[in-house]
Amino acid sequence: MSKSKPCTRIRVIAGYKGNPDQFGNYPDENIGLIFNGDIRFSIAGQDNITDSWIRLQCLDSWEGHMKAAVSTTIAAGWTFNDVFRVAMNSYAPYGITAGEVTTFPDTVFPRAKTLHASTNEIINDLARQCDAHWWYEDNKVHIVKESKPIDNLVVLNADTGLIGRPQQTMGAGVNVRCLINPNIKLGGLIRLDQGSVYRTALTTEQIANSQGGAITQTESGGNIYVNGITGAQPAAINTDGDYFVGSIDYTGDTRGQNWYMDLLCLAKNANALDSQSTIALVTQPQ
Repeated sequence: MSKSKPCTRIRVIAGYKGNPDQFGNYPDENIGLIFNGDIRFSIAGQDNITDSWIRLQCLDSWEGHMKAAVSTTIAAGWTFNDVFRVAMNSYAPYGITAGEVTTFPDTVFPRAKTLHASTNEIINDLARQCDAHWWYEDNKVHIVKESKPIDNLVVLNADTGLIGRPQQTMGAGVNVRCLINPNIKLGGLIRLDQGSVYRTALTTEQIANSQGGAITQTESGGNIYVNGITGAQPAAINTDGDYFVGSIDYTGDTRGQNWYMDLLCLAKNANALDSQSTIALVTQPQ
């Protein structure tokens, strides 16, 4: 008997069904792909004579992320689009393609540019220069600005899967938990009832150390900010309830009740100073 060829990729499809209509159909079905990536390694085990398990470590676009590199010179007159094109050509052998990509500045550079680095470093530098976030998803490279999110908006409330109340944090956006919904995308938007967001309270120390003792709340660009305190600032709250999805953590158990998405969201077009840990979480490849 020949051994079967080991699997190298995994796709995870999840979600939930809404309420059936009078005919027993599910018009609001929210089931779809939430992960498509490489299997890095696996561990098998057994708890008892009847229960066995296998644990996988999987990463989206792992092989290309580790191996793809560029070593070339781009002629004078290059643009950011030229750098992106060269980078994506190096990803092609690993099946990685372009996904949602922002419009790059049309600056033309007068001198030739030498590229000699791993492709992920080049993409990271390109996103930084364009003030954008980037990540892998479904074996694609996405580069998206908070000011120009993906054209994808999901309204979240108690009827559409929202769990509990969204929580404003100190300098780390708004935390939201909901049922797993593959329609919610990194780089896209969710819409909340702004009044449902649980506002974080200032500590006695923050109030005591406030600048001149005057703590004010201002509205700018459709967002609410707290002014007059030093250190970590309460994350901006969007008056329309629109938030950029910066990070998603999934929790699921087909034999249990857990079936959640935990979202780290940033107020749309906010200019608040996020904490360094939040910036790292949102900008690192997923």
